[in-house]
Amino acid sequence: VPRPHHTCRLLSPPPSLSPTPSAPAGERIRRRRRRLTMKQLHRQPSLSKQHRPHHRASLSRSLASYLLREHRLLFVLLGFLLASSFFLLYPALAPHPISLSSSAYAATTTSAIRNPRVFSFSTANASPRRLPVGVRKKPLRVVVTGGAGFVGSHLVDKVLARGDSVIVVDNFFTGRKENVAHHLANPRFELIRHDVVEPILLEVDQIYHLACPASPVHYKFNPIKTIKTNVMGTLNMLGLAKRVGARFLLTSTSEVYGDPLEHPQKESYWGHVNPIGVRSCYDEGKRTAETLTMDYHRGAGVEVRIARIFNTYGPRMCLDDGRVVSNFVAQVCLNS
Repeated sequence: VPRPHHTCRLLSPPPSLSPTPSAPAGERIRRRRRRLTMKQLHRQPSLSKQHRPHHRASLSRSLASYLLREHRLLFVLLGFLLASSFFLLYPALAPHPISLSSSAYAATTTSAIRNPRVFSFSTANASPRRLPVGVRKKPLRVVVTGGAGFVGSHLVDKVLARGDSVIVVDNFFTGRKENVAHHLANPRFELIRHDVVEPILLEVDQIYHLACPASPVHYKFNPIKTIKTNVMGTLNMLGLAKRVGARFLLTSTSEVYGDPLEHPQKESYWGHVNPIGVRSCYDEGKRTAETLTMDYHRGAGVEVRIARIFNTYGPRMCLDDGRVVSNFVAQVCLNS
């Protein structure tokens, strides 16, 4: 049997074992000096860091000298003092915002109201907080029932003039569309033909409840409708105020005193009334409306106002209204 031939191969030595020629002595010395120089540079702080404290000190000294020169610091402090005084004293100097009772009084004053009696019942005893300077007050959404009537139309003018949005709810039983026709093009005005005896769902901030025939000629024409408007209409509006958390104003009348025995009537006077007379649909209806208003205030926490309006006259008043001033003017016009 022939034997396999063994071949020998010469392997090259590994690189680590290969001899390397030694570097010259001068080259080694130069490398060592270069490494030492780099270490010294890393140990020394940078030039910017060396000069930074001096730069900060010089900047602060220049700023201080600039402020102290020509009394500039005094003027800066004086400016801060004046600005602080203005922002602190401005709320006390600003005009007071119009409340519901005063706005109702102002609206009816344009119609020359005599001897208004306004009762305010609020759950918040503190005065409303004022807005900071430069912050605009958010417009309110206001509903005015009976807003197409004599007094209601003047109230609509006042509310729109102060920048709020108005929704007029009227069934035009005694009101006239001509009283609010000049607001139809206003985007903040809306007119709804609706009887407050039926419920209505609205999202509002304030409710002015003026819906009711106020003239003897009108409320004697349909006494059942008159007392339903006073009772059921007020009940529906109070329910709406409770649901949306709105402030409620009821326009009452001097007729709640009936045939009074004292003149002038004090607010503590309860009146001398006749519950079965021909005018009782209006008198007792308003008394019931005041009772409902106070019950909702005490029982449900609704913020309410009650304004007892006396004799009124002025523009947009019907000549055949049947009240004292209109009858006097009508007789003068007929006899002249």
